[in-house]
Amino acid sequence: MPEEAPNSLQKLAPQRKVAAVAFVPGEEGAVSYGARPHRRILCISALREDHDSIRRILTDPVWRITSASCGQQAIQCLCRDRVEVILCDAGLPDATWRDILSQIADLTNPPALIVAVWEADESFRALVRALGGYDVLAKPFVAEQVKHVMSAALHPRAVDAAAPATA
Repeated sequence: MPEEAPNSLQKLAPQRKVAAVAFVPGEEGAVSYGARPHRRILCISALREDHDSIRRILTDPVWRITSASCGQQAIQCLCRDRVEVILCDAGLPDATWRDILSQIADLTNPPALIVAVWEADESFRALVRALGGYDVLAKPFVAEQVKHVMSAALHPRAVDAAAPATA
């Protein structure tokens, strides 16, 4: 299980309510009024290859990926931008995935938190879910798993309804 770092993050400011129109900062004309709104993902990892992998996998223009290399950068991004999914590496230099989870817990519509870890097992997945995270992705990333988990995080009820019932 990943080692826990001390909580050194500043508390995330309360999220302001935003209109239903999606504005993409820094990109003129990138406003979505149509049927396919942009989906914002915050990828938090100190490893450049994690960011590169996610960008190679999520190539559909609907995905807008913001990168942060540490917890402090992530908090700055969350104060500036509305994101729907956070992919958080379990081994951040200044924070833990639990720190990020506690930062987003009080938001009006908190993003789904997915934890990326080298050795994912069912007990770790259960822990993440029990504490309020959405899911776990194993590294190295597998394209189909990433796409499935990201889509499920955005539309959990639709994916759950399509899944076969288990006894």
